[in-house]
Amino acid sequence: MTYTYRNPWARMFEPQEYTRTAEPIEYRGCQIFRVLPTQWDVVKAGVCIAQRTGLEGAKACAAIVEDMESPTHDDVKERMFLEYGHY
Repeated sequence: MTYTYRNPWARMFEPQEYTRTAEPIEYRGCQIFRVLPTQWDVVKAGVCIAQRTGLEGAKACAAIVEDMESPTHDDVKERMFLEYGHY
């Protein structure tokens, strides 16, 4: 199966969407995609809301916005900072 989600950080000349064929991990209302051996994308409502270097960090991002229907990268950043003191 193919999955496509929006790249919110894309500049005009960069891909506006990411397409993945790997099955995501479903976790707390998010999809977590392994992109590279050390990169995980956290997706909710069809938008990448975080990119992490480990699965546990990606899961923490998903958990922190579990109660939000359409969180943004800024929502993740703000809540992670409030909860953990860092983004």
